[in-house]
Amino acid sequence: MSTIEPAIDPGDEPLADAGSAPRAPAAAGRPPVLRTLIRREFWEHRALWMAPLSVAALLLLGAIIGKVSFDSSLAALPEQRRALFSVGMSYAAVLHFIVLGIIMWMYAADCLYTERKDRSILFWKSMPVSDTLTVLSKLLVVMVIVPLGVYLISAVTTLLTSGIYLVRAWQGHTGGVFWDTGTWLRMQWISLIAVVAGVLWYAPITAFLMLVSAWARRSVQLWVFLPPVILIMMERIALGTHHILDILLYRLGGVFTHAGPAYPAFGAGASQRPTLNLLIVTVDPLPVFHNIDLWVGVGVAVLLIVATIRIRQYRDDT
Repeated sequence: MSTIEPAIDPGDEPLADAGSAPRAPAAAGRPPVLRTLIRREFWEHRALWMAPLSVAALLLLGAIIGKVSFDSSLAALPEQRRALFSVGMSYAAVLHFIVLGIIMWMYAADCLYTERKDRSILFWKSMPVSDTLTVLSKLLVVMVIVPLGVYLISAVTTLLTSGIYLVRAWQGHTGGVFWDTGTWLRMQWISLIAVVAGVLWYAPITAFLMLVSAWARRSVQLWVFLPPVILIMMERIALGTHHILDILLYRLGGVFTHAGPAYPAFGAGASQRPTLNLLIVTVDPLPVFHNIDLWVGVGVAVLLIVATIRIRQYRDDT
């Protein structure tokens, strides 16, 4: 007695082997995780790019319709003309760096708190993204991408501003404005080194802000200022000293004391202190990298970032 073999549809064979056949990963066509995390920061914190661009727009608008001009005819010697040009470039860049400091402070104190406040942390924790990579992406934004971005915006702004002043000078609206490529390149090099030195010098403060942002359930700025104030008061009351205050003040402003020649604030040499214009021209941020305090601060920042990662692993406010 013959048996009838069931007909096999060739189209069914791939289905039978579907469980054993390897498949290409579905995420092969998606962008890298780190790039997505970085884009997320700029989507959620638009001040990171809007604030520097707004400052650049205001500077350009001021150069076009403003009354301020840098008249090099007031400087007789070539050295004085280069110094005047450096001062003009520096004042334009200083505004960007002030905004950079404000942006870094506000973002570092808010980046890990906001995701818990709006519950978006629940979504990201459900994704195959580690807490380490999430925290490091925010650290990369605040300590690398934004500072370099602000530096580039500042460089382009000073270049365009100088061009606007040159055009106005040719039209007879200002005095003898001139352009010095060597001086401009020197100022951009000094600005770049200053940005790198500043980011490293303030790294422990940035890491502390991120630590508080990951830990505090509310009132982040209050928790940022409250512990140092309590420690300073306790030391003053119990010991009568002010070492903690000195350390904080040194960390907040010490980078400026190492970025140029030392001039006494009081005493016989105080009258020989340079003007702000000369100080801007003679600034040199390279000695900051030779200071052991900078690298000690970087080590403290690493420990604080490790603690921040550990806190985020268990703090989601659910």
